[in-house]
Amino acid sequence: MCFDGEMLILLSLAAHAAPVIHIDRTGRTLTLIDDGTVLQTAPVGIGRGGLGEKTTMSDLITPTGTFTVDLILTPTAGAVAPEVIERFGGIPEYAALLTDLPTLFSNMNRIDFDGDGSSDAAYGGAYIGLTSDAAVTGPKLRRYRDGTIYWYSIALHGTPAPENLGAARSGGCVHLSETLLAAIIADGTVTIGSPVIISDGPPEREQRVLRDDSLSHRKNKE
Repeated sequence: MCFDGEMLILLSLAAHAAPVIHIDRTGRTLTLIDDGTVLQTAPVGIGRGGLGEKTTMSDLITPTGTFTVDLILTPTAGAVAPEVIERFGGIPEYAALLTDLPTLFSNMNRIDFDGDGSSDAAYGGAYIGLTSDAAVTGPKLRRYRDGTIYWYSIALHGTPAPENLGAARSGGCVHLSETLLAAIIADGTVTIGSPVIISDGPPEREQRVLRDDSLSHRKNKE
C-alpha cells in the first residue's frame, strides 16, 4: 500500500491528531482543526502572484501542499529543526544566529525591504518557517543585499499592516493576525514538525476528496 504525505496527514485528522493548520488560498482563510473538529477560522493574507503553481521564490505565489514547521521565531524565544542545525551548523556566521534565534528575528525585522530608509518590521510579532520536499519553500538562511543574515522561506508570519489580512499582498508567505500568531505559538498548537496544509478549497472538501482518492489508490495497489 502507498499513500503520499498529504493524504496520510489529512486522513489522520479524521482519527486523532494534534491541531492542524489548514490554509485555503482561494478563501484566504485559516482553519484550525483538532480531531476532525474546526476550532477556529480566521482571515489570512497570501501571495500577490496569483493562484498558480509556485516554481520560484520570486514568483510571489503562496505554494500549495503539505508542509512542516522547521523554524519558530519570536522576539524572546525560538525553536529550530535538527535538520536545519545539521545543514547550517558548520557555517560559523549562521551557526551563531541559530543559537540566538531572537537576534535573528530582530535582525530580520530591521531590514528595509521597501527602501524608504526605515525598518519595515515586515514579519510582525513572530515567524513560523515552513519546509517541504515537494514544494518550493526557499533557500532558508542567506544574506540580504544590505548584508543582514535572514531567514528566506515560505512562512506564516505577522504583518505591520492589518489590511493585508484577507488580501493577496505578500511575497508568497501567509500573513496572520498578531493575536492568532501569538496564540498558536504560546499554546503549543505550532511546534517544530507541526503540519501545515495549504490548498485551494476548504479543508472539509479536501479531506473528503483525498480520502476517496486514497482508498481508490489503495485498492489499485492491493
